[in-house]
Formats: sequence, C-alpha cells, structure tokens
Amino acid sequence: MKNKLNWQACSLEDRIKSIERIKQIINEYGYIRDFNMFSDLALSLSIEIEENKIIDFHNDLQKIVTLSDLDSNTINLSSNREWMILVNISFARGTGTLKHEKPMVDG
Repeated sequence: MKNKLNWQACSLEDRIKSIERIKQIINEYGYIRDFNMFSDLALSLSIEIEENKIIDFHNDLQKIVTLSDLDSNTINLSSNREWMILVNISFARGTGTLKHEKPMVDG
C-alpha cells in the first residue's frame, strides 16, 4: 500500500494557464494517475511520485499556487518508494458556468 498525502491548493491565475503550469511541474517529478474537473471552479488530481521528490515538488508547486503545508519530517529523502498525492485545486476566478460543448454528429 502506498503512502498518501492530501493537499489543498488555490490558484489566483487564469484556470487554463494555471493548469498548464501545474502540469509542467508534475511532469518534472511524477505523473498524473487520475483527475476530475469540477466545472471551472476546481480540479482534483491524483499524482504518483517518488518519496525523495516530494519536498522539491511541493516547493515548486507552491511557487504558482497557494498550497497547504508539508510536514517534511515525515519524508525520507533517500527513499524512492512510490507515494500518492491527492491535490484539490480551487480556481479563484471560476464562475461555475463552464459548459462542455458536444459536437453535432450527422446520423
């Protein structure tokens, strides 16, 4: 069983730009296992990452979003054991009115 962390984040930037920057940082340290989008208000991510990368990942992510604290005393910097990080990101500029357009299909 993998160890897990739960983080809360808030972005004050444009949602699309923020997601792109977050995705770039995640790709440097680990990878996204799953995601759920909640209109344009929030995004939930499940990220798999090696333990020895968690502190640097948290520090880099914190440069672009407001992020919950990390107790670095629980992290083993010499371990490459896989961890799951669940991140819930709220977008301050969201309106709650995001609509997904369905293309018209003949038939």
